[in-house]
Amino acid sequence: MKRRVRLLLATATGAAVLLGGTGLTATGAYASHQALTMADDFTGDASASASIPLESDVEGTVTLKLNEPAKVTSVTGSIEPPGKAAKTVTFDFRTGDTATTQALTGKWPITKDDPAGDWKLSVVVARDTGTNTTPFVVKVSGKQGISGGNVTPDPVQLVTGKDVLVSVEASVKDAATVSAKLVSDAGGEFYDLGDLAKESDGYYRGSTYFADDTTPGDWTLEVHATKNGQTLKGVASFTVVAPAGGASKKAKSRVTIAAPNKVRKSKTFKVYGKVYRGSKAYKGKTVEVYFKAKGTKTYKLMGFAKATSTGKYSKSFKARKDGYFRVKVPGTSKTRSSLSPQEFVDVK
Repeated sequence: MKRRVRLLLATATGAAVLLGGTGLTATGAYASHQALTMADDFTGDASASASIPLESDVEGTVTLKLNEPAKVTSVTGSIEPPGKAAKTVTFDFRTGDTATTQALTGKWPITKDDPAGDWKLSVVVARDTGTNTTPFVVKVSGKQGISGGNVTPDPVQLVTGKDVLVSVEASVKDAATVSAKLVSDAGGEFYDLGDLAKESDGYYRGSTYFADDTTPGDWTLEVHATKNGQTLKGVASFTVVAPAGGASKKAKSRVTIAAPNKVRKSKTFKVYGKVYRGSKAYKGKTVEVYFKAKGTKTYKLMGFAKATSTGKYSKSFKARKDGYFRVKVPGTSKTRSSLSPQEFVDVK
């Protein structure tokens, strides 16, 4: 059953958006660059970052390439939200620059009461030959939100001697990353799912295994949605039921995972981590490495990696497409299986 998530804490938020030149409009909340043919004052790529915060004020930013900065005496600007008074945009223009172009960054305040939508930016460039005003349109995205989250199955019925697959689904608006944890209300025990994967239907999903000795009782799904380092948290409750036959004496396993956040296409990178059996290194254990392309629903087995005497494993891959990695520790008659958190790799 899907449960509406209770929102607990919001610190603020931000999102990368497109910047349009004269007569152009932004086309996507998370696109960051667009080649523009602008007035003679500007050239090349332009970008902006702006969205409505949840609580504390934030800064919107815009970046432009100024032509012939040596001939410019000042750069000023203003930006007008829909239906509200214009705000001053402060640029970091540097006089005396003899380069062909100069990268400019403009900043302005955005409050939680400001409207989302198309904001009208005007940039005034004063040169020795006169003054010119260039208009732009900045798409300011709305507040991020967590509207739903659920755990399947609910309740989680533990089974003696087996590991139960537990899945999480979250509905989140305007987030850069979404992660989740499953936390026992009794304290002490939790399962970290890492980055939830955004799939083709727009929902964020992840999964893990619950061992038969998992703490029974009330548990909480914690969903964390972030943009520009600022986080919104939502929670939903679910229940874990003890196994009818009691817990087995199998040892627990655990596996960590790490990978670079961003990789250039066709470059080789490593997925690596450490495997544990109980509190000690799982020496020589062979783990399974899986990958799911961004926007898809299915993980594919990409290969195996054998842990060293200290429990460390690694496997190399060539960067081809954005997606999520996770590592599975297969169970045995004496050891429970486990899944690592999901790790997203952005291929540029």
